[in-house]
Amino acid sequence: MSAPAPIAIIGGGPCGLTFARLLSRAGINYVVFERDDSPEPQDHHSGGTLDLHTTTGIAALDAAGLRAEFENFARYEAAVFTVQDAQGGNRYRADAEGDEEQRPEIDRVQLRKILLDSVPAERVKWGKTLESISRGEGGGKGAKRWVLKFKDGSEESGFRMVVGCDGASSAVRPLITPAKPQYSGKTYIEGRISPSNPQYVAAQDLVGPGNSAAMGAGRALLLQQMSDRSYRAYIGIEESDTSLTRPGGILDFATDIETSRTALLERYYADWAPHLRAFIEDAEAPFRVWPLYTLDVEAFAPEAQWTRAPGVTLLGDAAHVTLPNGEGVNLAMLDALKLFEALTAELGGDDGDDDDAVERAIVAYEADMRTRAQAHIEDGIQMCGMMFQADGAEKMIAFFKSFEDAAKAQAS
Repeated sequence: MSAPAPIAIIGGGPCGLTFARLLSRAGINYVVFERDDSPEPQDHHSGGTLDLHTTTGIAALDAAGLRAEFENFARYEAAVFTVQDAQGGNRYRADAEGDEEQRPEIDRVQLRKILLDSVPAERVKWGKTLESISRGEGGGKGAKRWVLKFKDGSEESGFRMVVGCDGASSAVRPLITPAKPQYSGKTYIEGRISPSNPQYVAAQDLVGPGNSAAMGAGRALLLQQMSDRSYRAYIGIEESDTSLTRPGGILDFATDIETSRTALLERYYADWAPHLRAFIEDAEAPFRVWPLYTLDVEAFAPEAQWTRAPGVTLLGDAAHVTLPNGEGVNLAMLDALKLFEALTAELGGDDGDDDDAVERAIVAYEADMRTRAQAHIEDGIQMCGMMFQADGAEKMIAFFKSFEDAAKAQAS
């Protein structure tokens, strides 16, 4: 009897690698196709820090047998969040003390390394950016006829399942839904505050080991501490004209940092408190422009029928990209766990090559995922929208206090 065909995992981010690790533990064959040229961190995915949640991201790590590795990097002291308005008023500090669920922070690059180190090196193919996926000629049920075409000119086929973990610009998604992420009208410009920066002590005083957010009408400023004790600064603006950050635009940080910084301060932050403007004035390169995109929540309504592409499904941002709300990576890793559980339940504990079982697993997984995705997108739009409102700080504080009040009521 020939060995079952491998599962193709498109993308080696947190959800793709979590799924790969779970498959490894179950003895199920797979291959990961990753666009990066090597395991070394790349600018586009090194990212900042994130908090993992007990019932989602941490639950997936537990199932993957990686809790001990996570604890080596987890920063429980970083579960603090400071809020203020654009003038430094309405300042409030929330922490996880007394919460049932602790939400430790970990650098994105550290999480990726934990996951990558947990799968056999030969299972990951580097430098593989998926360009398209199409139905090939010939026989075969399920996913076996799907042909993966990569930008390097190579093709791959003969898989029992194709799992799109390839992010917001997924090349797999169009097989399943015509929905496309839309620009939200909001953009972040990311910079750094190193220990030698003139504003470093101010960042320590304001943010400490966690995160902070200052909010004003159409603007936001977020700071977060990394594991090396440096800070990332995310300077957020509401701006429908995306050409401003492109080559030749007034916010073309890739070409002229200081001219762009001046335009940013004068056009968007002239009326902000001096202590907040100072973080923008002294933020360091490298700068990254990050336009925020989201899928429309209507794409997940019950009447929005997804096409069943046999043997194909989506995880993470490929399935439900939305605006930042603290849940993105957590839900992506939960997707991986839920798909794995559905698959192994249908396979009956072995690695039999049953196309019908794979299809049943995908249908069951997507029914659950789409419900979660709809709530996730709604929450992202609401949460991110709040941060750019004139009274966003007041609303955010009320949000945190509602949880505190609920915890006190439960304790009593």
